[in-house]
Amino acid sequence: MHEYLQLDTHDDIYFLSDPHGQFGLMQDVLDKVGFRLPENGKVRDRLFILGDLIDRGPDSLRLLQTVQQNPAFYAIQGNHEQMAMQAIHEGSDKALWLMNGGRWHEDCDQETLSEMLTFAASLPLCYTLQINGHQIGLVHAGVPEPYDWQAFTRQCDAGCLTHEDLTYALWDRKAFSHDPDTNIAHIDAVLMGHNIVSGLKPKVCGNRVYIDGAMSMGDRGMLLRYRRGGEVLELFQEFAFLREKDSEHLVWI
Repeated sequence: MHEYLQLDTHDDIYFLSDPHGQFGLMQDVLDKVGFRLPENGKVRDRLFILGDLIDRGPDSLRLLQTVQQNPAFYAIQGNHEQMAMQAIHEGSDKALWLMNGGRWHEDCDQETLSEMLTFAASLPLCYTLQINGHQIGLVHAGVPEPYDWQAFTRQCDAGCLTHEDLTYALWDRKAFSHDPDTNIAHIDAVLMGHNIVSGLKPKVCGNRVYIDGAMSMGDRGMLLRYRRGGEVLELFQEFAFLREKDSEHLVWI
């Protein structure tokens, strides 16, 4: 449930959260930022998606399939992946999933749906990235109290997270709203989604950075790129975008 990756900075490393089935918008954003897809079997730039690949947007299945097939794309689980798996594999809370955008599955054949949700279930709960001497953590909603990053990832590796811990990691909103300055120990930065930020600006709380730019709406969102000296914690460069209503072009804001 936890994965560790050591990356070099010869190529660009990007982060976005909660694309919610907006495959076309994600592709347009990557094109606009100059994301380089793998060439001749070699991965160049990398994209990390902080959960909630599915629901609400028009192309949940395609987005899942693309992440599964493209070695430059990485993802962690979000609460929407959890809802889908519980509804289909465990037969519980299906009404909750449908209410939150899960009806796309009704147009899928059962074999494909089962394969894609099995893939979603295989996604890690969190990543630790070692980049240029920095350690960056990725989790969908929050680091369960009272853990620091090392303790949290150790519990993940050991499969010892409680149900309450898992719920916190995928669903928490309290820390986003009420802990403006809290740092997570033993990590340089933790990137999270789930909680929609205002003004298409990352919300920085201590060393926690929230980057859900409401991509589910289909016309906006944000992307971070790892860059030493960037405007976000001196570790990331921010790109916020809107799709113009008249021209359908994407513009940086």
